[in-house]
Parts: sequence; structure tokens; C-alpha cells
Amino acid sequence: MQNFVITLLTCSVSMSALTLIYMACTPFLIKRYSEKWLYYAWLVVVIGLIIPFRPRWNVMPVFQIGSVAQTGDGALIPTAQMMGGNVYFVAPNISWLQIAATVWLAGVIAFLSYHAVRHYLFVKMTKRWSVSVTDEQTLDLMQTLKKEMDITKRIDLNVCSSAGSPMLIGLVKPRIFIPTAEMAHDELRYILKHELVHYKRKDILYKYLVLAATAANWFNPVVYLAAKEIANLCEMSCDAEVVKNEDADTRQFYSETIIGVVKYKSKLKTALSTNYYGGKNGMRKRISTIMSMNNKKAGVVVACIALVITLGTGFVFAAPAPVNVINSGSVLTSGQPPFVENDGTLVPLRTVTEELGADVGWDSSTQTVTAVKGGITITLKIGSNSLTRNGEQKTLDVPAQIVDGRVLVPIRAIAENLGIEVD
Repeated sequence: MQNFVITLLTCSVSMSALTLIYMACTPFLIKRYSEKWLYYAWLVVVIGLIIPFRPRWNVMPVFQIGSVAQTGDGALIPTAQMMGGNVYFVAPNISWLQIAATVWLAGVIAFLSYHAVRHYLFVKMTKRWSVSVTDEQTLDLMQTLKKEMDITKRIDLNVCSSAGSPMLIGLVKPRIFIPTAEMAHDELRYILKHELVHYKRKDILYKYLVLAATAANWFNPVVYLAAKEIANLCEMSCDAEVVKNEDADTRQFYSETIIGVVKYKSKLKTALSTNYYGGKNGMRKRISTIMSMNNKKAGVVVACIALVITLGTGFVFAAPAPVNVINSGSVLTSGQPPFVENDGTLVPLRTVTEELGADVGWDSSTQTVTAVKGGITITLKIGSNSLTRNGEQKTLDVPAQIVDGRVLVPIRAIAENLGIEVD
């Protein structure tokens, strides 16, 4: 869990940088590339936030030093202690990472619970106050649009003034809500087509993914900005699909239709539905997009660049690769991770020396460690940049330390001065 938290935080920071850059570039990109592909490019970012793991580009080789493994940069970690054929691990102390993991998990549960309750209340409200559309002309229009768009699944159509604006809800059992049945035939046609485009593109599934990404990164304010930007682009790209190949008069009529229906508002909302109204700024962007008749490029290149950058964070921001520890041909896991300082790696003294077969002594009054193996005696003092091997002084790259009540020593120096060959 601790390694997961580090990876998650690293991923969240790196993806935040990508998010802010993409948001800053969107006003320029939208003039050249289609809203649809700018919208789908965000999907790469969303999945990158949900799955924090990236391909590792900094994998290090493993060397055998006695029964201790060394990474390519000289870092060592202790193996588990072997006693009577059983493997015993040193129990780690509770660290800030464990506390952070607990807080993160509690935040995820609270976030998802909040949205689950909101969604439940919204669905309950719509069931209570909605009525099925029975008008034959409206139902015929719905069926005609479904046939034109090659949609065969049943989609219920309901009138619910409490729902606010027209919307699509339901991943398994989709339903379209319209705030009123008092609409002209042409207005209703565009509204229904808009929601059917949402259904055909699986936008509700997309919204579930956005919610999952926000839940996993609930502590990151940039993710909420991204969720809002995605929601706006979702509606803008849907509008572009509805008015594709239409003339200026039709686009203006569609714009007026949208403005007419957003006057119906509801305080009770759910993140798992489409939404006509995205605020005044969002509405201005939508109207501008609808009225634009410029030919735009597909924008596949934007999605590809987002994918490359997302995967590239595994190279730039990846956490250090895990170290394999080998004992008698078996890969073991250390219960205590190494402590790195000034490019030097320190590990718990007793765990390492006992695994190396050395006897350990500790003088708390002088804070001196003594390790004896065969005819070799090593002494080193906490905070000192040197150790003594059989009376001869040796320089250390990093001094021994006491961290959380545990004596940590520079493992490479200990291993080499005990006469253990480093391959």
C-alpha cells in the first residue's frame, strides 16, 4: 500500500501538469481540431489518473552479494532472515505513508459514498415525479431518430420537470428525461437527437470513468477542473455532431433551442448523467462552437500526443524500480525498505548483519555499532563519516543514523568491509 501511495501521488502530480497544459492549449486547438477528438483525448488523461502505474524505463539489474541483493546504482536492501527453514520479516514501523494511505482510502470511500447517495436521491426523485411519454407523434419521432442512428436498444422517454434540463441517465437501462412536453416538433427533434448521440457514444460510461478518476485523486484540485472541462467538451462535441453538415439558419435555431431548455434548472443533480447546462461560460463556448462552420481536422494526433505524454510520465516521474532480493535462489521481499540519503542507501543494521552471519553489538552510551565476522571487526559511530575495520579507518559516503529508533547503516560499506565479494 505504501508503494501504491507513492506511485499514486507521483502520477497525480504528473497528470496534473499534463491537464493544465492541455486546458491551456484547448482554446487554440478547438479552432483547428474537432471537438470530438479533443473530447476523446481527455479519455487518455482520465485512464491515466485511474491507473497510476506506467511502464518502467529505469529497471535496474540485480546483483548477488552473499545473501543481499544490490541494485545497479549500488543500493542494497536486506533479505528476510532465514531461521529453521522459515522466513521471518522485520515488521516496519508505522510511517507517514501508512497514515497517508489510510487518509486516501477514507477519502475515496467518503467521495464515492457522497456521489452514490446523490445519485440514489436523484433517481428516486425522477421515479416519483416523472411520467412516461405517451404522445404518439413524439414516440414516432424517437423511433425515427433511433433508426437513423442505428440504435436498437430500448431507451425510455420520460417527462420530468424536476430533472432540470434534458438529460440521459442509466448505463444498463438508459432513459431520456425532458423537462416538458410543451415543445415544438423541430425543437424536440434536436433535443432527442442530442441525447441519442450521448447514448451512441457511451458518454455515460465515460462519466463513470471520470468519477472514478476524481475519486482516486480526490485530494487534487486540478482533477476537478479537468472533470468540468470534460463535461463542457462532452456537450460541445455532441452539439457538433447534431449540427454537422447543417446550414447557418439551422445552427441558429438549434442554439435558440438549447437556450430555451436550460431555463429549467434543478438543485438536485447527479454526476452520472448528461447535462445541457454547464454554466454561462460553458454556454457561450457551446453557442460559438455550434455557429462555427469551419472545417476542422479529426484531431487523432492530439489524442496520440496525450497518450505518448501519459506513458512518458513513467520515464520522467516513475518511482524507483523495485529491488529483487535473492536468497538461495528464491526471490524474497524485505519488510523494511531502504533509507536513501545523499545517494547512499542505509538499511537496518541488525537485519543485514545477521543475514550476513555477523555478530552485532550496540553501545547506547557512545552510540557505537560493532559488527564481528570471523577475524574482522567493524566499528562505526552514529553520525560519523568513517568506520574502523580491524583498527584501520575507512571513509563512508553516508554516515550511520538512527531513524524511528532503528539503527541504519550504509550497506555497501558494511558488506565490503566484512569481506563479502560484490559481483
